[in-house]
Amino acid sequence: MTAWAETVALFVALYSGVPLGGLALDRALGWPPLPEASRAAGIALLLVGASGVAWCFVLLVRVGHGTPNPALPAKSLVTSGPFGWTRNPVMASHFVAGVGVSLLVASPGATAILLALTLPSYALARHEERVLEARFGDAYRAYRASVPRFVPRPPRRQSR
Repeated sequence: MTAWAETVALFVALYSGVPLGGLALDRALGWPPLPEASRAAGIALLLVGASGVAWCFVLLVRVGHGTPNPALPAKSLVTSGPFGWTRNPVMASHFVAGVGVSLLVASPGATAILLALTLPSYALARHEERVLEARFGDAYRAYRASVPRFVPRPPRRQSR
């Protein structure tokens, strides 16, 4: 499977498989749908998350001279834009968009599946950090020391 096919498969699994699996889980367990008001919040979160993913992809291509896919990695360390707020903005943006989709389809099961995926995501992020440290050395270590892993924080100003 090519790197681009893997990326497409991930998107299909996340944005179709999780909501469909969640709806099936809801039916199997007899869970009622989330309140109708959740749909508006879902649209907003989906748009915010999808915008974050797109912004990250553009930066990885333009600044990093690579892709978000580990098979075609960035050649330069990207620390600007959302990468200045969190070391894992692609993952965080996918999570926000995924919650948006779960709310849009009003599925507590889809939300539960997303929460269950946070543990493997954490392990993936730790592996990715080891790879980035090996590739970029001191530059990545300095970046890691100044930017949080998951919870976004505004970039700190460098003292002069």
